[in-house]
Amino acid sequence: MIHLQPPSMALASSYLEFVNEMAAIGEQIWERNTCLANESPEQFVARLLRAKNQPEVGLVPETTYWAIENSKVIGRIALRYFLNENLKEFGGHIGYEVRPSARRKGFATEMLRLVLETPKAKEIGEILVTCSPDNIGSNRAILANGGILERTVFVEKWQRLTNYYWITNFGK
Repeated sequence: MIHLQPPSMALASSYLEFVNEMAAIGEQIWERNTCLANESPEQFVARLLRAKNQPEVGLVPETTYWAIENSKVIGRIALRYFLNENLKEFGGHIGYEVRPSARRKGFATEMLRLVLETPKAKEIGEILVTCSPDNIGSNRAILANGGILERTVFVEKWQRLTNYYWITNFGK
């Protein structure tokens, strides 16, 4: 169906099309996950790959994967190696997006399943994933991968309700 792979120049244009598709419907990917105005595509891909060992100031180490179907980027998922105070409040260990034209096809569920199979996810062991209660697809993907809803809280900084799920029984 799909596979995950690290960012690459071979897929950079497909990834940027994915970002533009989200922007066209008024959605946004976090700035650090898109090519900045002062960056070439090569610098962008290098920055994403570097985040594994040398994250930007204030960020935690993470591995980013692009979800690929038929040589096209249909999503992005990142596994953060630990939680800082910001990620405990909002974001958790895993963040992901699916290309709007690829939604409601089970890709988020599969992307999450595949990242939970990685050695690093197994090493972390207890994975926090957060999402809006209104994001039905994301809630379903998390539940399908064993997520247990711990709580729903209004996050002042982001002015929204957030579901906090823990996934602990995977990779065994």
